Amino acid sequence: MSFSKSLKNKAQKVWEDGYNHPFVQELGKGTLDKEKFKFYLLQDYLYLLEYSKVFAAAILKAEDEDMLARLSSILHSTLVDEMQVHREYMKEFGIKKEEVENVKASLFSRAYTSNMLAVAQKGGLVEILATVFPCAWTYCDYGKRLKEQYKDNLEDNFYKSWIEMYSGEAFEQSFEWFYDAVDKLVENKTQKEKEKIEEIFISSVEFEYMFWDMAYKKEMSYNLSK
Repeated sequence: MSFSKSLKNKAQKVWEDGYNHPFVQELGKGTLDKEKFKFYLLQDYLYLLEYSKVFAAAILKAEDEDMLARLSSILHSTLVDEMQVHREYMKEFGIKKEEVENVKASLFSRAYTSNMLAVAQKGGLVEILATVFPCAWTYCDYGKRLKEQYKDNLEDNFYKSWIEMYSGEAFEQSFEWFYDAVDKLVENKTQKEKEKIEEIFISSVEFEYMFWDMAYKKEMSYNLSK
């Protein structure tokens, strides 16, 4: 197994805990409290803006045309395609522009994005790919599994478009190149350097779990629910 493909196994427990989290499972069933999803939407909106900045930082560290094109494509897809799904749901919820502009990032969201931005500032391109990779990879994996697990009730699921987007071929193709890119970038890394990259990857998977948990509990901080 290649280094990149093995990363999922390194984070196996928290990866599966994320899929089995009530927020994700209730998304699949279509029973998730809409107020919890609204909380998630607003927090994820802020997250994606910071996530995009990490890709912008990666573009500065890219050294060939192909990598520049791939990173630019993801940056565009995030700000256009993913944001469009958010806008559609926000419309369903009657969320107005003023509410979006005034929403504050939760402690958990700030911790996640601050960690990614710190990696982007201090690390090289492979470290940046390792910190952003779990977001797309878990969403794709969870989306596909939810679509299969709850296929009999998908048509009546309020969250169908969310599941369809992240389980779709277009979304998967948007990040499949990560595997080869990461493997190429670690070819001359020492074992210790590879272990550091693994730690960065695992941390982001853990932050993904925390994000689901934060949204399910509608927590703005460790002791404050809203």
